[in-house]
Amino acid sequence: MQYREIGETGIKVSLLSYGTGGPSQFGQKTGLDDTGRATLVSRAIDLGINLFDTAEDYGESEGMLGRALKGHARDSYLIGTKWSYRRPDGIATDPKTATRSLEQSLRLLQTDYVDIFQIHGVRPEHYDLLSEIFIPVLQKLQEQGKTRLLGVTEMLSTDPKHYGMSLCMERHPDVWDSVMLKYGIMNQWAAKRALPLAGSTTTAVLNMAPVRLTLTRQEKLSERMNEWGEKAGGQALDWLSHGDPSKLIHKGYQFAAEPKEITTVISGTSNIKHLEANVDAVNKALPANDLLRLKSEYADSASYD
Repeated sequence: MQYREIGETGIKVSLLSYGTGGPSQFGQKTGLDDTGRATLVSRAIDLGINLFDTAEDYGESEGMLGRALKGHARDSYLIGTKWSYRRPDGIATDPKTATRSLEQSLRLLQTDYVDIFQIHGVRPEHYDLLSEIFIPVLQKLQEQGKTRLLGVTEMLSTDPKHYGMSLCMERHPDVWDSVMLKYGIMNQWAAKRALPLAGSTTTAVLNMAPVRLTLTRQEKLSERMNEWGEKAGGQALDWLSHGDPSKLIHKGYQFAAEPKEITTVISGTSNIKHLEANVDAVNKALPANDLLRLKSEYADSASYD
């Protein structure tokens, strides 16, 4: 496993990390039980994965992750979790909501601290209000040792061009240790602004959903390519996959891990064989000709799925 540093913190994170969200939600959507989750986490650690990402909004994932990590030394892995300011009745403006969320997460995760505490799904139009209210609260939690680092994540469905994450890095580069965004074959927009900003501010980039959902569904991929005006004969991106869907996913992960500004790529599969294949992918480089063609032909891609 390759490792990259979170900014200039000295904390090393595996190039592939594990996320408990996505379609699987840590096996909640695929019928995995606690025994299966513990086996999955143990295999991930054996493969060198050391970051596990979760959130209060991922169903029962925090509690499940806490149970699955039991028996593993706390200094052998990193935990990132997220707090959502978006509530059914509007935007949370009470500073105590962030504190209560983290304290609940710590109980569920059965730990005294998390390594990254993130604001979940920051929309650019909300950022100024959020930063004014919550940055002091988050920094206090950091001072108390309840989180080592602070981060923000994007609302991909409404912000596929990453304006929110770019704004966070522009306004408060000294506060945010990490941003979570999507960079992949079908969404390369981050290379225009967000990734250069991350490089200039030493902010870590946690790359979410780099192959879902389009690359894993040929019908959806063809639909998106048609929207972009590419009426290719046969299967979309066949020149890259040579007709093998698993090879397309393999190369999708390689593409997602290629930029030096990407700190880790998050995989959310609940299938151990798929996880092993994803680890194998990021540990090898995408062929230079494939990389050049993907960047040349799809540099303006900004798919939200």
